[in-house]
Amino acid sequence: MKNLSIKIIFLAVFAFIIFFGGSALVNSTGDDKFCTLCHKWMDPMVTAYHSDVHGGASKYGFKAKCVDCHLPHDSYIGYVFKKASNGISEVTHMITHDAKDQPWIENRKNRAKFVYDSGCLSYHKTILDKNSSNANITDMHALYSKFKDDVKNKLDCVSCHKNVGHNNLGKTLYEIKHPPVGNW
Repeated sequence: MKNLSIKIIFLAVFAFIIFFGGSALVNSTGDDKFCTLCHKWMDPMVTAYHSDVHGGASKYGFKAKCVDCHLPHDSYIGYVFKKASNGISEVTHMITHDAKDQPWIENRKNRAKFVYDSGCLSYHKTILDKNSSNANITDMHALYSKFKDDVKNKLDCVSCHKNVGHNNLGKTLYEIKHPPVGNW
């Protein structure tokens, strides 16, 4: 009986450590400071992020974490799985490729693969309400509602909000590949 009690206590402590330690690990690896520890090449993206309203450059001081946009928020298990698979993929890619050779500008057309609507909608909960005082917003988000699940003509948040999260990122990436020639 004593062995069973010790096993139960050990199992409970182990489960506690795994659950809360895992949760702490997931939360501590979701912001720009963590990402740029290894990914120095992300500095231009982080600089553009800091100058965006989602990066804290608003009068309200709101600051989204990288994972708020770049991971799915449909389920916690899906979130953790995608976070782990992205981490493995990023580390592998970083080891086997040179960041300066990456087609950053060309990859921006694939932004819907890296920004998840579930992240946007978890913060902008009322955006799809039909009671907006701005008719254009109401009309455009009605189109989003209509086509968000359409396979052929799919609309994502970033279909319209092309620069969301990283202010002037396209310009920044262009200037890295094509540095300006001196001061005019």
